[in-house]
Amino acid sequence: MWMRNVPLDLRTRWRIGGQAPELAEASSQEELRGLLAELEGETALVLGGGANLLVSDQGPGAPVVVLGGEFKRQEVLEDTIRVGAAASIAGVVQAARRAARSGLWILEAVPGTMGGALRLNAGTADEWIWDRVLWAEVMLSDGSVERVVAEDVQPSYRAIELDPGAIFLRAEVRAPPADAARVRQEHMQRRIEKLRAQVYDKPTCGSTWKNPGAPSPSAWELVELVGMRGEKRGGAQVSPKHANFIVNLGDAKAQDVIDLMIETRRRVHEEKGIFLEPELHFWGFPGEVLRELGAGTT
Repeated sequence: MWMRNVPLDLRTRWRIGGQAPELAEASSQEELRGLLAELEGETALVLGGGANLLVSDQGPGAPVVVLGGEFKRQEVLEDTIRVGAAASIAGVVQAARRAARSGLWILEAVPGTMGGALRLNAGTADEWIWDRVLWAEVMLSDGSVERVVAEDVQPSYRAIELDPGAIFLRAEVRAPPADAARVRQEHMQRRIEKLRAQVYDKPTCGSTWKNPGAPSPSAWELVELVGMRGEKRGGAQVSPKHANFIVNLGDAKAQDVIDLMIETRRRVHEEKGIFLEPELHFWGFPGEVLRELGAGTT
């Protein structure tokens, strides 16, 4: 059942965003297929944990689907973990740690759901979730289901090549048994590193910009070098703790974040000759704004 004019701000980690014109929740594959059929070919946006997402103050401008029910399931198997797209990353990581399964430490302290992790190829700078994915199933806008592997989606740093309208349903991830003490140590070390360096005390979406890659400085270094650390626009601020995070001080609007990002990108290009690329998805923004940010169209 579609609900009308649903606020999205409290459904995103940034606590920012206007109303979805329509929003529905699907607890099964059959329900999801039925909802897509009602849209008659119109593309639906899928909202998971709302991490790595900025929603326009005017809303996303498209119907939004939230997955629940069977899509939240996770199961530890012999050498893998099978996860639904709506399973929380934290829950999957905890299951791997408790079952002494290797490899999932790369998602330690990462917010959001597994569907988002698959879409954004989450992980560390050097190891990604798609390095471990055996297969994933997606539903297309016509209701058909396809199984894809890494070769099909050509994973790269924080990106994959897949139809934006394709909706992740579930995936199976390599997680072979390992020494329990070693697994706990890997997870603890990664968590300590992230909690020490990153921002968790204010609403934020995580890293704002992709790292340009060697030999360039990292994104946070570039932001700091051009004097943007601590800069504010309205209720948004480039975090004084980590210059690649933008935080909501309490009353930030999406436009405040956009203004900070555009100014940061302009300064980095003018002073360092580098075009930063966002590590975010954007909903409801016009094409000219996305081009100014160096973003795609999703």
